[in-house]
Amino acid sequence: MSKWKKKLYNPVYVKETKLRVRNIKFALTILFYNLILIGIAVFGFEVLFNSGMNDYVNYGTAIGLYVALVVLESVMVGFLVPSFTAGSIAGEREKQTLEILLTTTMKPSEIVWGKLMASISMVLLLVVSSLPVISIVFTIGGLALVDLLQFVVLVFVAALLMGSIGVWASTAIKKTVPATVFTFAGIVVLCGVTAILDGVIYIIGNIIEMNVNHVSGLAASSATLHLGPALLILLINPVVTLIEMLMCQFRGHGLIVTLERTFGGGIPDIVVDHWFVISLICQLVLTFFIMKLAAKLLDPLRVKKSRKKGKKHESAVGDGSGQRD
Repeated sequence: MSKWKKKLYNPVYVKETKLRVRNIKFALTILFYNLILIGIAVFGFEVLFNSGMNDYVNYGTAIGLYVALVVLESVMVGFLVPSFTAGSIAGEREKQTLEILLTTTMKPSEIVWGKLMASISMVLLLVVSSLPVISIVFTIGGLALVDLLQFVVLVFVAALLMGSIGVWASTAIKKTVPATVFTFAGIVVLCGVTAILDGVIYIIGNIIEMNVNHVSGLAASSATLHLGPALLILLINPVVTLIEMLMCQFRGHGLIVTLERTFGGGIPDIVVDHWFVISLICQLVLTFFIMKLAAKLLDPLRVKKSRKKGKKHESAVGDGSGQRD
């Protein structure tokens, strides 16, 4: 094995991938996953071409079918990733094999990344297997190949981010079920609470602006606050990134342009114009940060170091008290 292959080779990834592929449950997951998408696609095309309700073909309906398939696939990935990753480390602990895994020559970072990439590989396999269904829209037009590639990249990055939350929860929590619940809660915070927080900031900002304008006697339409920077927290929100991608693909302008104007501006134009790319980069950075925390939690030497520091502190306190006596 060459030097680069040794660096890229991860035994945990290889083992987890083999176990998942050989499991009949995963084959059934792929089957039913694609059957659901095929059923929706067939129903959509039946309504579009053969319903007889219209004398013409509404091509906007075909675009709506693509959007429906993309949203459905994204939601299904959002449900599957936590179930794959939340039990990755907690399951090893419950089976009492985690200690054996930690005695190998692998670093904790290699273990957590192996677990994450094995789960993400399964999700990517689901996405790739469903691309022929989504690409049916190519037969009508209105969709470019780059749009489909954008969706694949978006799903991969979002799966990495949600999977990292699952691995961290699985490392921090000893049981699989609580880790799964915590993972879903983290995803809700990531996708929902960040949007709600911006809504609260917008409402409070409007109340403050109305009071300031009332006291100063300015017109109600005169803007005094620029709340646009509050939208930057949405860079780590995969749902907002998905909406931004879909709106840019079919409307020419994204969601952020409208929100930035509503919030009074304040975001640099380069961020607004390249929101999709910048948001993916931010989500990758957050993924690496969460995985680093998971690796630290899994490190058995961390506990020993903390115990040694505690003993040194106790001995230092004891020596000081002895000297005072």
